[in-house]
Amino acid sequence: MNLRFLLIGMVIAVGIGVGIMQGEKQLNALTVVANAVAKTVCSCVFVAGRDVQDCIKDAPPGFDLATPWVDEDAPGVTSSIFWVVRGHASFQPALGCRLE
Repeated sequence: MNLRFLLIGMVIAVGIGVGIMQGEKQLNALTVVANAVAKTVCSCVFVAGRDVQDCIKDAPPGFDLATPWVDEDAPGVTSSIFWVVRGHASFQPALGCRLE
């Protein structure tokens, strides 16, 4: 009887561990997308001088997951995916856009 509970507990623990590892991989992928959107839109708006809507139209697949916000006062772009994962790129005239 105790062996059965031990085996069930081990299977549950392994399942939870695998689930956590997969969730962490997905979170890392979403962070990459949020940062890529912020950098791409920042370069498109501040370096190329294009409109935000034109930049979004030309975005590659997967970029539609993130929503970019352009800050004209402190030049930069912040993007987020479901308000959970964020990316930020700032613009400096001599250097261009860089991730923070």
